[in-house]
Amino acid sequence: MAKVRELDEKAWKEWLASRQPVIRELCERLPPDRLYRMKPNGQRVTLYAYNEDGTVTVQISGQYNVVIFDRHVFGVNPDDLEECELPSEAAPHGTMLTEESEINEFVRVSPRAFVVFKNLS
Repeated sequence: MAKVRELDEKAWKEWLASRQPVIRELCERLPPDRLYRMKPNGQRVTLYAYNEDGTVTVQISGQYNVVIFDRHVFGVNPDDLEECELPSEAAPHGTMLTEESEINEFVRVSPRAFVVFKNLS
């Protein structure tokens, strides 16, 4: 298991106590300071948000993967995530497109690729 950020435990517990039960359960199951692997596609992700419908939103970035562009993916089933280790230093990583105009152009000219890409996420 890899911790990717520090938590202020006192502030975290106070925030958690004020949340709805579904959010508290998600937080206990998937702490926000960990790195996770998406079982369907193997990408490493960090948590971005806990959703009231029992799903989570994750961030997929070039920090831990090779990606065309960094993005958030919502509606992820928590059962599709498992804690994982950091990639090795030799493992490839990085983001190909970083400018909004480049990303928009990629999505515009590659709609089929984007749909497949989006479905993998």
